[in-house]
Amino acid sequence: MYAKALPLFLALAATTASAGELMRDDFANPASGWQNKAATTDRDLGFAVYTDSGQYQMTPVHDNAFGFIPAPRQAAGGDVHLESDMFLYAGIGAGAGGLACRFQDHQNFYAFLARGDAVLVIAKIRDGKVTPLAQGKVKSIMAGSVDTRLTVDCKGDVLRLRAKNGGTIEARDAELGGGRSGLVVIGEKMAGTSAVFDNFVLAAP
Repeated sequence: MYAKALPLFLALAATTASAGELMRDDFANPASGWQNKAATTDRDLGFAVYTDSGQYQMTPVHDNAFGFIPAPRQAAGGDVHLESDMFLYAGIGAGAGGLACRFQDHQNFYAFLARGDAVLVIAKIRDGKVTPLAQGKVKSIMAGSVDTRLTVDCKGDVLRLRAKNGGTIEARDAELGGGRSGLVVIGEKMAGTSAVFDNFVLAAP
């Protein structure tokens, strides 16, 4: 599910879930329920596919393209705990990838992102307006890329993002209630962004 990107770059096989988890997926089984669709026409803004190496790849193929893919299972409410390994390649560093919660539509959701310039961001998108709520840093393995594990908590008004080899950032905002959770990628400037995800976890806190 791709749409034209919002301006987020302001200066700044499913395995058995354990207790408390709604799902855990290492993407080894292409039938585990995620969207699996390549870009086949000029109208496609991007693609989201299972890879031959047992991961899940999201790649915008147009500038300013934004993609959100909901998890096959969802929590009953807006409080969720999310985790995923992510390798991001963002070309010149303008793209970003990560996790999202309380996704109501492409104009309303919370995004928890690692950008190609090694910046972590928690952002609220409300009626199409982007408000950065918190910002931090993550170690970059090379210019324009990030290799990390993201851990997200959306609980009440607490929004928290932790990143392996990075910091923990937190914000408080309760404007958005329920909605879906899943994976997100944003491509900016020459569509050089690609995010590869693995070992995804969704739990109700």
